[in-house]
Amino acid sequence: MRKVWQTGLLLGLLAALALCCGCESSDSNEGDGDLHTSDGDKIEGEAEIADGDEESAGEAETELGLPDSLNITYNRADQGTPLTDEEIKTFTRKILSFLKQVKYFDYVLYTTHGVDASTGKRDWQFWFGEHFKKEGDKVTFYHPVNLTDGGHNLHIPMSRVTGDVIAAYLLTDDATAALAAEKLCKGFSASMLGQVYDENDKLPHIMARNVVAFNHEFTTHDGKRKAVDYSGWFSDYERWNTNRFKYVNNPYWGEVWVTNMRSKDDVPHIFRLIPILRYAAVQAKAATVKDACGEALTLLEGFAKDIVDSDYRIRAKNKNGELFIPGYTEDKELNKKQGDLASFINYRDYIPNGECNARRSAELIGYHKPINEDCGRGEPNSYDQISFGLNSYNKRICRYFHVSHIANALVNRDDEAAEKLMSGLEERMTQEKALKEDEMRTEPRNYYLDLALYLAQSHAYGYPLTSEEARTIQEFYGRAVDRTATWPYWDPWASAVPDGELGSYRPSSCDNDVCWWKVEDFAQIFETRWSPFINPASARYVDCDIVRDPSKWDAD
Repeated sequence: MRKVWQTGLLLGLLAALALCCGCESSDSNEGDGDLHTSDGDKIEGEAEIADGDEESAGEAETELGLPDSLNITYNRADQGTPLTDEEIKTFTRKILSFLKQVKYFDYVLYTTHGVDASTGKRDWQFWFGEHFKKEGDKVTFYHPVNLTDGGHNLHIPMSRVTGDVIAAYLLTDDATAALAAEKLCKGFSASMLGQVYDENDKLPHIMARNVVAFNHEFTTHDGKRKAVDYSGWFSDYERWNTNRFKYVNNPYWGEVWVTNMRSKDDVPHIFRLIPILRYAAVQAKAATVKDACGEALTLLEGFAKDIVDSDYRIRAKNKNGELFIPGYTEDKELNKKQGDLASFINYRDYIPNGECNARRSAELIGYHKPINEDCGRGEPNSYDQISFGLNSYNKRICRYFHVSHIANALVNRDDEAAEKLMSGLEERMTQEKALKEDEMRTEPRNYYLDLALYLAQSHAYGYPLTSEEARTIQEFYGRAVDRTATWPYWDPWASAVPDGELGSYRPSSCDNDVCWWKVEDFAQIFETRWSPFINPASARYVDCDIVRDPSKWDAD
């Protein structure tokens, strides 16, 4: 048996190595560094969400009940010098006073866009990262011509900022945070509803990479003159990992441009967002937030269920609204390029537990219970090593599927599984912190930045930090404040901002050999305070009492 296993693993590795020679990858493009292999299978049929089959999110959750605490016990030996209470309070006020000073929630609303309600169409906003320009009292957010990318993996930052603004609203009842939560939840819905071909298309939950609608001008939530111009993306293109095309009869927005083939790069981040969407759909006081996040939750649960029902593969739609699975089409040459771009199973025959975290996360989201998978401690395993060897971005995908699995196990009260998975996560963290710089396959500054954020986001779902790790989080988080406090474009309408082309409306996150958290993660402090799953055995890096009380946010 062992000989057969080793032979199969070797054959799988050789196949992947042979097929990966022509694959594309870029850290700046947030991924698409998937393994590349395919057996050419094709799935027939459709998994429709029939009218009337869906319970509202609020009704379903009321029956189930959401956990209000961590129901597992998991400890780690402490390392490093504990932060003092004064250090924690000073850090907490530093972050919060900064967010207050730059009006971070306003910034989120200023720089996200989709369709404004003044058009008479369904409104939504999405976390794009393009360019802006100022002409007197008008600021235009526009999309330059781009025939090679065009926002392929925007759901990664979108997932992070959405979770954080929801948490901020649930904690503080801040009206601007509530509006941001509402609009971004609608943005998630739009990334699926925008790929509805016409009124006869009964599959609203197939996710695009992004959707853009029509150019228009309107006023912001605080009365400023804003325009959005998508013209640079009003063009077709075809790549191995995505196509862009126009739908002319979308039921919600009429003419839309769709960038299709939702790869799995963003999916673990989307999956990790699901728990807080479930709480928002039940606990949000504002009906606007409850309804918007509840709809996004229902659609995303349909998305996850569709993955499970399609044998753990992510279905897409083509320019004619027809369903297909990237890597599993009649075009054998294209299949080789696409590989497992949208699949959680291409190595299942060789490494049965490879990508188990991804598959079981989809089950817990789509069905609220495990269906086929038992992952034990989860990864890391040989799949992680092989995938990382082929492309460094695969490490990030494996990381976040692990923590998304834990998060969804906890919210579904699958506590026995969560406790085992926590042990696997500790092993993963130990391995990744011990990795030598010449083996990171990315710039060390980016590797350490990603690991610090991963620690903080795992901490929100039960992972106990050591004192050393708490200090690491403070270092990267605090540096973000230090390096961006004087960035001039927090308010693009400010009198100090000159007219003309202004470049990117997202501040940099690196300078020379030093990096800090990206702007979409600046409000992570709220998720940390909101989470009912913080481990009482963990070292602290945030003063939760200060986070909860805005009157205490100002720095001393």
